[in-house]
Parts: sequence; C-alpha cells; structure tokens
Amino acid sequence: MRKAITLLFCWVLAFGASGMGTDIMPLTAIDGSWMSKSIPVSTTATEPDVMTLLRAFHATWPTTSVQSIIDAASDNTYYQHDESTMPPGCHGIVFMDCEDFNWAYFHHMDGATQDVEARAYPCDNGHTLFVISFAEADNKVNPFCCFYDYDPASHVMKPEDTPFHNLPRKWTNSTLHYYLGFEYDQTIIVEETSPEGENWYHKYVFTGMAHAYDHSSADAYEDMDEMEIEVRLPDDAELKDEDGDRELYVNVDGVGSENGQWSVWLRDKNTGIVTYLFATENTAEPRWDQMQDGNGIKVPIDLIAAGNCYNTLFIPWDADKIFVEGCPDERNVWSYIIDMNTKEAIQLPTNEGLIAIDPGKQEIHMSHYLYHPDGGRYSVERVYTIDGRYTGKEYRIAD
Repeated sequence: MRKAITLLFCWVLAFGASGMGTDIMPLTAIDGSWMSKSIPVSTTATEPDVMTLLRAFHATWPTTSVQSIIDAASDNTYYQHDESTMPPGCHGIVFMDCEDFNWAYFHHMDGATQDVEARAYPCDNGHTLFVISFAEADNKVNPFCCFYDYDPASHVMKPEDTPFHNLPRKWTNSTLHYYLGFEYDQTIIVEETSPEGENWYHKYVFTGMAHAYDHSSADAYEDMDEMEIEVRLPDDAELKDEDGDRELYVNVDGVGSENGQWSVWLRDKNTGIVTYLFATENTAEPRWDQMQDGNGIKVPIDLIAAGNCYNTLFIPWDADKIFVEGCPDERNVWSYIIDMNTKEAIQLPTNEGLIAIDPGKQEIHMSHYLYHPDGGRYSVERVYTIDGRYTGKEYRIAD
C-alpha cells in the first residue's frame, strides 16, 4: 500500500470553484442541520458509487469543495490530477475513484477555503454507508463528518449517528480531524491535536455495517502498513494461483493500463478472509546497476515494478513467500520474491522472466539475455535460491 502519514496529511486539493451559484451553503449551516434531512438519490444501482451519492448530497447541501470535484471529474469513473498538471485558475488537486476505492476528495490550496473527503462503503445487508467529512482552511469551522445509510429499496439516504460519540480523547480542548481511510483500507482515522500541537490517532474499523472503535495510538497509518488488512476482494480481480486453502489474485487499480498500478491479494478459501498484500509502483527507478554481482537485492514493498503481475505464484516450499513478475517498461521483465508476512521483497537481477520453479531442489530458474561482443544477444538460464542468491549455475539457451 502506498505509505503513509505524508500522504495521509497531504490530501491534495482541486479546482477552484467554477460555475457557482448563490445557493452554496456555509459549512456552519450543514454542520448544524444535516441530521434533519433525508436525501433522495436518483439511481437504480443497488450499490451506488461514491459520485452518485456525492451528487445527491450536493443537491441538498451544496458546497464549493464538492462542486470542485464534480467540475473536475465530470462523468468519469476515475480522475486524478496534481499540482504539476493543474490548468490555469485551479487551486488544488482532485482525486476520484468509483472503480476500486469508492473514494473522492478535494483539499484547498491558495485561492480555495475548504477540504472535503467522501467514501461509499458497501454493507453486508445490501445497503451502502456514505460518509463525507468537511474542514475549513481558516479553522473557523470545526471539522465534522456526516454519515448516511442508503437503502436501495427506497433510494433514500437517511442520516446516521456518527460513531465518535464516546471518542476517548487524550486531551481536553483538543481539536479533531477526520480521514476516511487510504486506498483499500476502510479504517477511519480521527486525528486529535492538543493545544500544544501534539497528535494522537483514534482508529475506527469498518465491520461491514458500521465503523467501530478499535484502538488509539501515537501512529496514524504507519502501523497499519504492517498489518494484514482484511477487505473485500475487488469484483474484477483475476485468480493467478492456488495453494491448498489459499488463492492469489491481482487487480488493476482504476488506471486501466498494464503499466499502471496493480494490486496483489490473498484469499483464504475456508474463511473467505481477503488480505490486501501490496500495490505495484511501475514507475520505480531501474536497479540493474545495483545487481552487478549477480545476486538479488532488497527493495521496498512500495517500489515493486511488476507491470500487470502476469506471473503471480506461491513458492511451493515456503508458505510465506510468493513470486511476482511482469513487464513495466515494455522491454524488461522485472521479477520479485516477496515475503507476505514481513513485507520484504527481493528483486532478481534477470530480465526475461521465470523459466521454472523447482520444489525438489528449492531453486528458481530464470532467463536473462546477454549481448554478444560482436553484436546481437543471446539468452541464458540462471538459477537462484529463495533468498535471491545466484547459485552460479548458468546454461546457454538455444536460439
């Protein structure tokens, strides 16, 4: 999963408000009244996406920040831009994903005054939980969240009590900010800040019906990266391998490209529990010059460049490890051995991909191309151990 606290608190922000009318509501009015109104939703979907519910909310409680998301994202199901690609007159960054995360956010930069974040959470009873949080740049309005239960039978969102009534505050007179998860993680983080500027974090975990208090700590999402996060398997995830009671899946995360971001998932066939393992970063820098001795090297789990992960396999003699490879640069195959428990990864110094995994000898056979001194290239088979060590075994592959 992409890390961390820096991303968590850099909720990048979007277009300056455009096409605004005089019906925009101040946040103080919404904070004081949102519980008083149910909201009709124009949809036939049993599980409406975040933009459908966000537009319905905006029709009742219009704000500049939500209007910015709607203006930027238009009718797309996935939209992203950052400060480097903002058109003239923009004042931040918009992100919206209806395909995987059901998540949208806007946060001000110079020229705008509001932040907003919204998510839709499919519930076990067929309903959808819609949550939206607001904050103002000048801190004139305390950040707040609105919770709604969408009933597909009535096509209505009804206000729900927030789960934060008994929040165990660490300090009196502290301030609160709300963060609605990160990518596939649906944990809500409540950041508590003391009058002296210290931070403390309260975790509310989605149970399939609501968010329930789990624990509080001095860490936000750093400790979450070290846990196996049990979530729903994406609908379009592709089964790649099975090993007894376990299954390995891969999924393209909203960008629709082999060279975009993909994620890898583990599913227990007995319990049905799904664990998100990691996402690829296919723009990671090449590391071939670090592997001149022929051995694999350790790489961060958030810098796995494996294209569309077309080879994703269990290692037969080590239940904790998987093999993942793909082509992120339309030229070389990048191959990795990944420990699912420790989240440690080893990149192999080969460029043509897997030949075979030998359970009997506990060896991994890889193909690698070399260049003839007089031009052209040829392929060799090289053999590695589970820890990425080159055994010295090399065989010429016939042309």
